[in-house]
Amino acid sequence: MKHYFKYSSGYLNIDAENLFLTNSGNWQETRDLNEKDKQSKRKNSLRIVRLNLFIYITFGIIAFIMYKSITRDKPIFNAIFGLPIAAYFVNRYFAIELGNRYKIPLFKIQSIGKYDSDGIKINFLNAANEPDFEIIEKVEAKGNEVLGQLGLLDAQAHS
Repeated sequence: MKHYFKYSSGYLNIDAENLFLTNSGNWQETRDLNEKDKQSKRKNSLRIVRLNLFIYITFGIIAFIMYKSITRDKPIFNAIFGLPIAAYFVNRYFAIELGNRYKIPLFKIQSIGKYDSDGIKINFLNAANEPDFEIIEKVEAKGNEVLGQLGLLDAQAHS
């Protein structure tokens, strides 16, 4: 049994033993994932900060080029109209990379409930066997079906 489905910042992969949060949905990515602990949280945070820094620098460069184009006597219309489109695609491309990466053993999951209109909240025990949770936003419909079929999704909604 192997399933995967998309959410706002990546993919959830599920096999017979674990639920994985990945960026690509590729099963190769799951091999090196550890359970959520202080080290994996720090590693995820540093990766996300670096990506956000790159995105902000890119947006700054795009804004600077647009400003320079607008302040010229003859604005460069390609820059004025093309750069916002480029900024949109840069943001869209990196959105998936901003998700956390780790695994949750299925036996440590205490509950998975619906959260808001299109998300889920996973309550589980982390690597230190302490109660923890993860909120997954914008889960595709297939994800709710798979979780329901596997008996992992609680019938009542949580928020």
